[in-house]
Amino acid sequence: MTAAVAVAAVTAGLGPVGANAANAADVPADAAVTSVVQNADGTVTETSYTPAPGVSPAALAQRLRSRGVNAKAGTQATASLAAAAACSKGTARTWPSSATCFVRWSYNGAVRPVIDFVDSSGASWPVGRSVTKWNETSGIDSIYRTSSAGCDGPPTHCVPVTSANYGDTGWTGSTSRTLNSAQTYYSTASTKLNDFYGGTEAQKWNTACHELGHVLGLDHNTSTTSCLYYARTSQQYPNADDYNLLESYY
Repeated sequence: MTAAVAVAAVTAGLGPVGANAANAADVPADAAVTSVVQNADGTVTETSYTPAPGVSPAALAQRLRSRGVNAKAGTQATASLAAAAACSKGTARTWPSSATCFVRWSYNGAVRPVIDFVDSSGASWPVGRSVTKWNETSGIDSIYRTSSAGCDGPPTHCVPVTSANYGDTGWTGSTSRTLNSAQTYYSTASTKLNDFYGGTEAQKWNTACHELGHVLGLDHNTSTTSCLYYARTSQQYPNADDYNLLESYY
């Protein structure tokens, strides 16, 4: 059996920094919609949901709860973080756990962590192009793999990316990550893209880029110049702060 546990909503130290900080005024304090499950083996599974157009974070959390998902709307930062300033760089933010500012992928003996995004999504989702943009950071390798090619295997981490018509769920994309019992390293991760809400190519690219950024360890960016802004936009790429934050940890 698993038991859902709440995410503490603490914002201290995560204020906006940088030239695009003014955009943060448009980001609600409850922008992150997350469910957290404590697994029987001591690991923790967290799932982040990106609101569909016209759906507020609070409304999405309520919709998920009505379907039996113990979701909450609120920042993923926690009171136990010793140095909250380290969780950000410019407008970029990490996706912390209760134990650390930045949950890492292990190197597994490689020069840097290697993520194989194994793509089973439909052709309308620009997953491959999103992977290519994320691979521009020097800290972690993002590799695109088709579902037929599969994952390369160790030392690579395999992350499935799927799409389907999940219905009027209130979310356009979701990313789940399972953390080790110390909540310092990823064990697994996966991403789902919801066909129900359609969207332009740029909007779907934005969603794919957004969810892949969560896989790598980033939370929402306070600037609309990043695909990691909390709401769906037509921005297709990470911004420089996203890259710099990843490189500062890897």
